[in-house]
Amino acid sequence: MTRCIRSSLLILFCLRLLVAQDVPKADVFFGYSFLRFNSAQTIPAFTANGGLGTLAWDINNHVALEAELGGYHNGNVNNYHFDTTTFNYLFGPRLSLGRSRTIDPYFHILWGGQYATTSIASNSILVTNPLIAPGATPPERYKTSTNSFAMAVGGGLDIKLSHSVVLRPIQADYFLTRFEAPDVTQPPGTTNPRARNQNNFRYAAGIAFNFGGESAGPPPPRITTKTCPDGSTVAEDQECPKRNISLGLTVSQSDVCAGAVVKIAPAGTLPQGAAMQWTLNGQQVNQSPEFELATNGRPSGSYRIGLKVAAEGFNDASAETAVTVRSYQPPSGSVEASPAEVWVGEKASLSADFKPGQCGGPLQPAVFTASEGVVNGSEFDSSTVAFDPSNNSEQRKAVTITAKVSDLQGSGSAETQITVKKKESITAKRLPDVVFPVNSARVNNCGKRVLLEELKTYTDSDSTATVYFVGHRTDKESPADLDLKRAMNAAAVTSAGKGICSALPASQIFITAAGTDQTADFQPRFCGSSTEGAERSGQSIKETDDSANLRRVEVWLVPTNGKAPALSQEPKDAASLGVASLGCPR
Repeated sequence: MTRCIRSSLLILFCLRLLVAQDVPKADVFFGYSFLRFNSAQTIPAFTANGGLGTLAWDINNHVALEAELGGYHNGNVNNYHFDTTTFNYLFGPRLSLGRSRTIDPYFHILWGGQYATTSIASNSILVTNPLIAPGATPPERYKTSTNSFAMAVGGGLDIKLSHSVVLRPIQADYFLTRFEAPDVTQPPGTTNPRARNQNNFRYAAGIAFNFGGESAGPPPPRITTKTCPDGSTVAEDQECPKRNISLGLTVSQSDVCAGAVVKIAPAGTLPQGAAMQWTLNGQQVNQSPEFELATNGRPSGSYRIGLKVAAEGFNDASAETAVTVRSYQPPSGSVEASPAEVWVGEKASLSADFKPGQCGGPLQPAVFTASEGVVNGSEFDSSTVAFDPSNNSEQRKAVTITAKVSDLQGSGSAETQITVKKKESITAKRLPDVVFPVNSARVNNCGKRVLLEELKTYTDSDSTATVYFVGHRTDKESPADLDLKRAMNAAAVTSAGKGICSALPASQIFITAAGTDQTADFQPRFCGSSTEGAERSGQSIKETDDSANLRRVEVWLVPTNGKAPALSQEPKDAASLGVASLGCPR
């Protein structure tokens, strides 16, 4: 009995050993491969990427015959614009530790050939003195090919994942090639290529598939099956798997302004009798077929709307979408004034550049206002900007320009400033008064010195200056218009333009009569003895004359762009008063 048991155990052990050492008949490998080519004559060392495939026939558990095909490519060797493609075909023996093992290291040696094609751009720095026929157009690239001996010596490691699938994480080989490399530094056709050895390194990794060698097993048991609604097949006594519900959501609007109503509905066909549960930001809201999100009164932000669907025979399904509610934001922009600096009385153009805010709708045209001055449409008028009248120096004032743009919900504004300048006031110059004898309107020699020497000096240097004469008289003198006649005679001496008289245009002379008003201070010119002998009888006026300060004509010189003197009466120009009819007074 014991002997029989021992014999049975031995038979079982042998059967187990035969199963453990089951050897596949053949295997096919596909994988990635990296190849490092060493220098070949004028072609520098370079790397290439490609693929590798092998077909092996297993003679036994340790020896196999292997055929290999591989291809590699590099489009730009060391930035010299070599475009190189190689194809190798190798054959030889492979020695394995054991093809039936889970982990199987192996060694192989393969011989065969390698076909290589390469090209280089004709404008490469490596192409010198190309041989081109006169008048011919050089090719874009120079091309060549070669078919030479190749050999691979190395090995790798196979890891069996199943009987049919094998992982090959590494295969490393010494790879010998004999490129017949052309010398691209010489004109094409002038040199013969020479074969040289290249000692290269090659790496590969991928997946192998085993074929044949399977052990025959017992026939599978007969199972009665059924087809489920989803198309799958299960045993007759098993429940069909639950089906999935294809659930999505359609949203009428995903980005809205406050006040809008957003409608959300399930997308697709739901199972009949399905139960629906809507949520808003994770909180259950209702179980209606559709959901409406009313945004009026809601704060701005993002709202998550979810739907969960449950039905008999189906897995629960859920979907979620988001709706962004935006609050109103007014339009914003800028306003510019051109020019940004004007003299008082000048105008500037106003322009605004506004962008819509948020939820406000279309923009209305900009409306401009100014803190001072007048705005007409888009034009600023500085004429009414006020300055300190007592300040004769140049003045500057900043005026704020505001642009307001409205939309359907509100408005936005922007400000800028424009500088309004008032030029420096050139004040009138007071010359000495021309003094007259009692009841006389004649300009004596002393007065003529003021008009023909001092005044003329100024008007000669400023041809557009204006002159103001203000006549005075005492209450005892006659006639009543003696003050006007005195001023007219002073104007005649200044404008007659003949004899000893000056030639200042009468339109530049302004006259007014102050009568007995002696508000203006007295600035006399008493010539004294210097003109005593030259004056006519009764025309000399002494400094001791107490009423001399009342019988006079004020003399004012107003330079070009100067400010006229403040007078009690409005002056008139001498031309309109007919001063030309007086001629040159003697």
